[in-house]
Amino acid sequence: MLMIAQSYLPHKAAGASSYYVASLDMVIDPGAEDFVVTAINDARSVGANHFVLVMNTNGGAGNNMENIINAISDYQGAKNNFTTLIAPVSRHAFSAGAFIAEASDQIWMVPGTTIGSATPIITGIPGEEVNSTLTKVKAAFTTYMQELTKFHGRNANATGLMVSAGVSYGAQDAARLNVVTGMLSATTLDDSLAAIGVPAGTPVHNIGIKSQALAIISDPNVDAILFLLGAFAILTDLTHPTLILTFVGGAAIALALLGLGLFGASLVSILLMLLGTVFIFLEIKTHHGISAMIGVIIFIIGFLLIFHTPPASPPPPGCDNCLPSVNFFPIGLVTYVILGVIGAGMVVGSLYLYKIREAMGHVPVAYDAKSIIGKEGYLTSDLKAGSFGTANIASEDWTVTGSVDIPNGTRVVVKERSGLKLVVEPKKEA
Repeated sequence: MLMIAQSYLPHKAAGASSYYVASLDMVIDPGAEDFVVTAINDARSVGANHFVLVMNTNGGAGNNMENIINAISDYQGAKNNFTTLIAPVSRHAFSAGAFIAEASDQIWMVPGTTIGSATPIITGIPGEEVNSTLTKVKAAFTTYMQELTKFHGRNANATGLMVSAGVSYGAQDAARLNVVTGMLSATTLDDSLAAIGVPAGTPVHNIGIKSQALAIISDPNVDAILFLLGAFAILTDLTHPTLILTFVGGAAIALALLGLGLFGASLVSILLMLLGTVFIFLEIKTHHGISAMIGVIIFIIGFLLIFHTPPASPPPPGCDNCLPSVNFFPIGLVTYVILGVIGAGMVVGSLYLYKIREAMGHVPVAYDAKSIIGKEGYLTSDLKAGSFGTANIASEDWTVTGSVDIPNGTRVVVKERSGLKLVVEPKKEA
């Protein structure tokens, strides 16, 4: 099998060729796109003419998938070879990952791996439009998959079923049906790389900090949490002024907006989330709960619209090959759990703001600065004439001064006030 695998390598790979290996083990999102595109550019800059992408993914966003495929096509167009390796055992290339694999010159799998299940997910479409829209989108992506497959001389009928019928293939069936280039007898990653001709010791590049950060902030679930944490941080700072929480809250909201933009959220969904946040801010003025409740509802509607896929429409002029913008994963349990946490958090936060507002309404009016004159207390330190000491006056600690020496613990009376300092004298016994 090793000899068979190496026979598929391009003639230019023999001898002076160099290899670049990158491992993609994540959802296809802006972080994955950044990682793969950056890795391909890095490979070109170092003169590597054979790129191996070790893949394990459940799928992801269609637009990020297309950008990765475009980068792969550009790399191949420069007379370079691109290989997708689905390894080691138990790894898979589902949904968007299957499209990326089929865009490769060669696809190698090991026993116990899977490819397929590439049907796009359509959500948020009115009931009467579901069938027609789903048919259009399936047809578009089925043709896209088949054309990618035909270009590389593989079985377009079998790969088309991965989209139209959600079919998946194990390594043996995929190799038999010519869905992939072949199946390796190796099971470990090192043995698999060696089987396709990658020299021993070739480094495997993994996702970096920048790509990881993009993957995190482009998750709409994370963005929703950042959005609300930022809003409540600013609201809290309005009642407990520190400026620190305002800065942190503003940064959180800015990151959330950046992440939603990277995810491809519509302007309508972002504006609704902002409007919901404004209504929550108004709760500090109205303090009856209705404003916060309206804000919660509007925010959740905006959040759900992030996952809305508009009905398929004809491509714009000059874009005959454009595909509908879709995802290859549905709204998961995590999203609904986060929605519940958001709702509960907003209710608790609104009650907290209400209590703060109520407490602020009962704060007594500050007394007159001169009203402390004549009050009694006791020294908490020795007081030398003309210098300063401390005293507890009317249950508060003050800095005091006097014209005579007064020992610690002596009962004193306030004669006058000078800014934040009091002038005291010993209390005269009756």
